[in-house]
Amino acid sequence: MPEIAINPPAHVFGRKNAILNARGRRYHQSEFTGPLSIKSVVRGSATWETRDGRYELVPGSVLLLNDGEEYSITVDALQPVETFCVFFERGFVEDAFRATVTRSAELLDAPDRASAISFHERLHFASPLVDEVMRTTPSIESFYTLALQLVRTRGDVASRVAKLPSVRAATRDELARRLEIATSFLHANCTRGVTIAEAARAACLSPFHFHRLFTRFHGVTPHRYLNRLRLERARAQLRHSEGNVLEVALDCGFESLGSFAALYKRTFGMTPGSSRTDRTDRTPRTS
Repeated sequence: MPEIAINPPAHVFGRKNAILNARGRRYHQSEFTGPLSIKSVVRGSATWETRDGRYELVPGSVLLLNDGEEYSITVDALQPVETFCVFFERGFVEDAFRATVTRSAELLDAPDRASAISFHERLHFASPLVDEVMRTTPSIESFYTLALQLVRTRGDVASRVAKLPSVRAATRDELARRLEIATSFLHANCTRGVTIAEAARAACLSPFHFHRLFTRFHGVTPHRYLNRLRLERARAQLRHSEGNVLEVALDCGFESLGSFAALYKRTFGMTPGSSRTDRTDRTPRTS
């Protein structure tokens, strides 16, 4: 079986599948570049920053960072923070992706020709991917399962690209690339008062054109997409933190408690306060 590295030195990342489980109150690492990885927090909160923006993680959420992407991480807390990060061997997830989208005959003819892939829907909440990260144990089987979950997060990208309004495939691909940039921008800025105009500028599109294309690509308007991100983050915080409902609402980008509570109940079928009773301990095992 291929070896899984546990808390290895930085030069091992990308050479082997690895798990990094750390605890502390103060930590900062800047300008680090690694392989495709999944970041999560078991206790407390930690912040990762990329060129797209700032991602503050709380328990119940995970962040995807692409191969070769430069980022920094900051932990600054009164109580110990525990992070749990999965680093993939370069080519591991790419091979899983190719195996699911390529015909068997092509795989036999060129078994090692895996293309690079990237992820633009960075934050995930209450998804199978979160569950798999929390349950990950140091075995190759767990990494295969995680790789397949990552592949599923990209699942219908090709079909979404095909829906974009252009006769030429090259134009549709370029539109998809710009929409993916805007999607990353929304994920990185979901807790502040980001506007549709800002997201459109990030994609180098006019606001109207952006709104129409984004809705077609994702199946929901940018506003609803952003609200869903904020609501998912709020639900994760309510389940895992001690902050009151108003603090959580403001921290997740909502301007008033009333509008947050109404939208939360309409989306999840329960009040924000009820989510506090739905808590589970998902401490990962690394030994």
